[in-house]
Amino acid sequence: MIRFNNSKISKNKKLLIFISDSIRKIFGGDRVKRLSKIMLRICEDIYFKNKKKITILDFGCGSMEISKKLEKLSYVKQITGVDTFASKFKTKKLKYVQYDDFFKNNKKKFDLVIIVDVLHHIGVDDSYKVLKKLSKVSKNIIIKDHFEHGFFSRQLLRFVDFYANYAYDVNIPKKYYDYNSWKKTIKKSYLKEVKIINSFQQHDGLFNFILNKKHHFVSHLRYVKK
Repeated sequence: MIRFNNSKISKNKKLLIFISDSIRKIFGGDRVKRLSKIMLRICEDIYFKNKKKITILDFGCGSMEISKKLEKLSYVKQITGVDTFASKFKTKKLKYVQYDDFFKNNKKKFDLVIIVDVLHHIGVDDSYKVLKKLSKVSKNIIIKDHFEHGFFSRQLLRFVDFYANYAYDVNIPKKYYDYNSWKKTIKKSYLKEVKIINSFQQHDGLFNFILNKKHHFVSHLRYVKK
């Protein structure tokens, strides 16, 4: 999906993105449908617990497709997207802040942080550092990411990652989380895992056949005062 600064993307890359998006639609590659439902339920829980409209940080937001679903909820006050590219995107409920500016200038607290397929690009061994930073701006962090299951599984994930990100110059990781490395990341982040879905069906059809649910997980982390 083309991001907000699409004027800086070449015509050839725009064509490739269009073809890629068309293939996704035809062969069950929509990742937003099921993920947005999970995010919706968590937003509801936070809203009914706090009895006030909620604010969300979409970290590594890309085109903010999930946030565009969540902004329709009456009890969502505002969603801030953060990523590395330059943009001045802003609507009534959505706004975009560049990564460096966010960590340099942000003084806000958020009710929820969502991180979708981002941490493995930061690096399995280093992602805990970002989680520690984000735990300072929100007590609740929802993460969608990948589990690898051996050498072939890792290469399959790398291939799919390349397919999804080649137009955006996003680095392709050399490895992904397994169950143990994910638990170590949580421990080093000083966060508590409230709930995890170990096998999450993100796609349908051909996409689910290629990269089935064992490769996807969703985790709800919470900051707990020591």
